[in-house]
Order: sequence, then C-alpha cells, then structure tokens
Amino acid sequence: METKKVQWQAAEGRWLIGDIHADFDRDARPLEDWASEQPDLSQVRLVLSATNYSTHWVAMPGVSNRNLAKALPFALEECLISDVDDYLVVPAGKQGKKVRAYVVAIDLLERLIQECELHHLQVRDIIPETQLLPQQNLLRQQFNGWQLLLPGVFEGWIPAAALTPVLESQLTDFNAEQLDIWAAGLDQAQMVKTNLETGFAETFARIDVQASTRNAELDATLETKLVSLMVGDYQVREAKEDKPAAWWRPLATIAAVWAVMMAGYLFIDNIALKQQETQVRQAAVDLYKQLFPGERVRSLDRQMREKLSGGGSSEGVGFIQLVNKASKVYAANNSKKTLHFQSMRFNDRLNELVVEVKAGSLSELQTLKQALEQEGLTAEVASATNDKDGVKGRLKIGGAA
Repeated sequence: METKKVQWQAAEGRWLIGDIHADFDRDARPLEDWASEQPDLSQVRLVLSATNYSTHWVAMPGVSNRNLAKALPFALEECLISDVDDYLVVPAGKQGKKVRAYVVAIDLLERLIQECELHHLQVRDIIPETQLLPQQNLLRQQFNGWQLLLPGVFEGWIPAAALTPVLESQLTDFNAEQLDIWAAGLDQAQMVKTNLETGFAETFARIDVQASTRNAELDATLETKLVSLMVGDYQVREAKEDKPAAWWRPLATIAAVWAVMMAGYLFIDNIALKQQETQVRQAAVDLYKQLFPGERVRSLDRQMREKLSGGGSSEGVGFIQLVNKASKVYAANNSKKTLHFQSMRFNDRLNELVVEVKAGSLSELQTLKQALEQEGLTAEVASATNDKDGVKGRLKIGGAA
C-alpha cells in the first residue's frame, strides 16, 4: 500500500498528490492524473498537508479520556470560523495538562474521499502531516513557509511572511532547552537562528541548525501508531473484494438475497435457520457495500428498503429509478450491438450512477448521453479513451438538475 501526501489547492479547485520524501511544491501532480495510472481499487494511505487543517492545544481539566471527543468541539467553538458542526475534531494525545486536537473541515474531508472513490482508489487512512514530525521544539522549512512545533503550545504551518509575528505571539512566555531548525539551505537556517537569538535571546538555551528538511526520516514515524482523521462515519470497514459482475446482476442479486433473508426471519426461533440467517445477512452486507461503496451500514433492513423504494431522494430519482431509466435508454440505443454497459457503481452522497461503457465510437457515446438527457436525466461523459476495439468511457448519470 502506497503512502502519498495530498494538498487541496483552493485557488485552482483541485487536489495535488506527491511523494512524502520529495519536494512537494515542485513534484506534486493533479490527483486525477496520478489516479489514472493506478490499477482499479488500489489502496492508498494519505498524508494531509498541514495547510489543510489546524491543530489546537486545549486545557480540559476534569474531562476523562472517554469523554474528550464529545467535549472538545464545545471547547473549540469560539476558535472556529464556521459552525462547529462543519468540522471534524479528533483528539490526538496530551502534553502536560493540554489536549491536542486536529480540526479539519468535513466538506474538505468528504471531497477528498469522493475524489478518490470517483477514480476507483480505496483510501485506507488519512494522517495529519505534522504528526509525522518528531515531537520536539522544531522549526522546519517547507514550500514557501515553515512548520512550527512547540508541543503543548503550537503545531502547524506558517507562511514565510507571517513567521515573525507568529513567533512573537507564541514565544512571549515560552522557555525551552533546545530548538532545532531544519531548512533546505544553511543560509536560511542561520538567518532564522540569528533572528531568534536577537529577538528572543532568553527563550532557548541552544539552537541547532541543519541544512536538510530530513524527509527520509518520516518513514520511521509511519510505522508507529498514528492518529487518523478517518474516524466515526469515515472509518474503514473491511469487506470482501469480489470481481464485479455484469452491470445488471447486482440488482437481481439484492432482490434474491432480500427474499431469502425475509424468509429466514419467519423461522427465527429455529436454531438451524438462525445460522443460515447470519450467513445470508453477511452476504447482503457485503453486496450492499459493493454497490454503495463508502456508505456505512447502520440499519441494513431500513437502508435496503430505502434503496429498493427509490433511495430516499427528495427529487424522487434514486438508485432504482436511475438504473431503470438508464437500462431503458441502453436497450433503445443498442441496435448495432456495439454499445455495452460493463459495470456500475452508485455514489449515494451525490445520488449518482457511475457506469463504465464500451462503445464502437465516441459519437455512439455522445448519442447515449443525449438519449439519457431526453429522458430527464443528467448525463456527463467523465472520461473517454480510444483503444483497438472502440471507445472506453465513463458516464456519470444523475436525476434532473
């Protein structure tokens, strides 16, 4: 399983991905370009850039470790720009009497997971970048800024222009034996050291400098137990990985499994049938996760009823309706027998079918798209590539806009 660093570029509206050992600012690539080169369902562990989350040290006297996750959002409410419900707050250990909390926007986290799902990547873990650094007083140059670690006081990324005012605010009442400065070049490290010795002469007893950002040492930290941002609804649930069947078969299988499971409930008092019920239920759960990847199974009965009755969409176009309409359009536009639906996946968050299509030509794919739109659906050709047998494409189909 590969470990890659990701960073959200708000100005460009895209995710960048790169190696944690490399110069990310120079070597990072768009996520969609990198993902297109990976095998389907590749597993990846992501390190989230320190520019995309914040770290807070909070005094929580009298709060037990068991209740920290519930109490932290209320303690941080006045520190956050938006409503506290818009953020995921994850406790991440203590330093003295203070608790460390990682805070990331839920919208940003879901955007990252959905982007990976769209490109058939399986995200196994998301780790805050600064957690990989040694827990010591450290100032590390990165991109056009610096990562500052003062355990119990500050942890995060600072733009170069803001370094001096941040240091002034954090070091006023701070004293420590040592500070390490890691920079790309010795000149930058010595310049910062001189500024600190001039402006904060009594803060650190010793300041050591190194002309290296020491990226290679991050591997050792990755082997330790780290705090993950994939908690709660985002926690990975292991499931069996089966080869995808023909695009129409999973729907028929859901109905068959559902019928068997309902029959099992009628004889729940029979010990033998109880064992069969357990096996059938597990098969239903596995199949549900295959059709609706990334969705947590809380109540299988209720969730299956919602999918079979329309997916719970407020617009009346859910999983069943999308499959029904798409299959009718497919049958009506396949007179040459060169158009084939190869597989499908349903994104429940976006209420959208992602269908892999094989066509004889690009015009055939566009004709299918137009036919879907004439049926009142939204359709988008997400990708199309030529090969020796025709065109392989990916259609995203949704309800009316």
